Amino acid sequence: MVMVAPPATDRRVELTHAGCNRVRAIHPDWSGFLLLSTVDNTVQHEGHRSKGTYDRSNGKLTITWQNFTPDVFVELSGIYVHAMVLREIPRLERMFAVSISEQPMLAKSVSVVIPDTNHEVTLRLATTDIPTFEQIFVRREYQSPNLPDAADAIVDLGANVGLATVFFGLQYPAAKILSVEPEDSNFAAMSRNTAALGDRVRKEHAAVWINDGFVNLHTEDDAGAPLGAWGVQVSDQQGKSDRHSKCHTLTTLLDQAGFNTVDILKVDIEGAELEVFSQSATEWLPRINLIIIETHDWFRPGSDAAVREAVHPMFEELPRSGENLLFRRRPT
Repeated sequence: MVMVAPPATDRRVELTHAGCNRVRAIHPDWSGFLLLSTVDNTVQHEGHRSKGTYDRSNGKLTITWQNFTPDVFVELSGIYVHAMVLREIPRLERMFAVSISEQPMLAKSVSVVIPDTNHEVTLRLATTDIPTFEQIFVRREYQSPNLPDAADAIVDLGANVGLATVFFGLQYPAAKILSVEPEDSNFAAMSRNTAALGDRVRKEHAAVWINDGFVNLHTEDDAGAPLGAWGVQVSDQQGKSDRHSKCHTLTTLLDQAGFNTVDILKVDIEGAELEVFSQSATEWLPRINLIIIETHDWFRPGSDAAVREAVHPMFEELPRSGENLLFRRRPT
């Protein structure tokens, strides 16, 4: 059984009418609505009129039926799914195909509703989209206690498919966000995933680099192995399988977006932080309040040191959050 989320038109979380809340429920034997009394703890199945009592707490709905064995449902984005159904759903990390009328078919992507929201994102199966989603929305590695209470301007460098942009867009509903991504398929996915955030997100199909113009986009490593869309790197060195991407300095990107000050700068640019923080960083660092960055010393030796050397005069280092280093501007 493959169950990620029902169609958006079915996502009616709860309707209050005639003294009860109407909630969507999915059971191993049926799918329909339950009427939960707002006066007492009685419940009725809307279809076959079965009655019982309910307890709703800690994201679970437990129903003791008059004529059936008890049922336990788990709340998923406003829909109550029976515990037995949950045990049958596939692990997304292992999913690569689906069965339709007993015919196996290759699957390439899946739409997932972010927990505790109605925001959907599309993830490409068998790619790093899955662990990235886990990192951001399950382990919540960006949810640092050092995040500001409010933010007006946020920059996502190396936006990939837009998951960090969505996280910050939901965290700060009044913020404007600049999302920068050079790779074509990533940019297309990022545009889809952030569409619900509207014109709050400025999408830049480009790489951040040390100059304005064009830069090489590497799709293979030094041994010729494909890096995948999620691992594409940029540099000014020519390679056999390279494509080209438009590039801008961070100063240019901030000026074009109209960001005089940036509350949060998130950086995950696959090793290009070595150049970006080594050259002309003093031009844009005074405009940044908080930096969240993943460095890639394991294949770009010196990138970690370059970042620390650049930020040291103006920033204090905060406790690491997962794979990310955090630096906050020192009070003046």
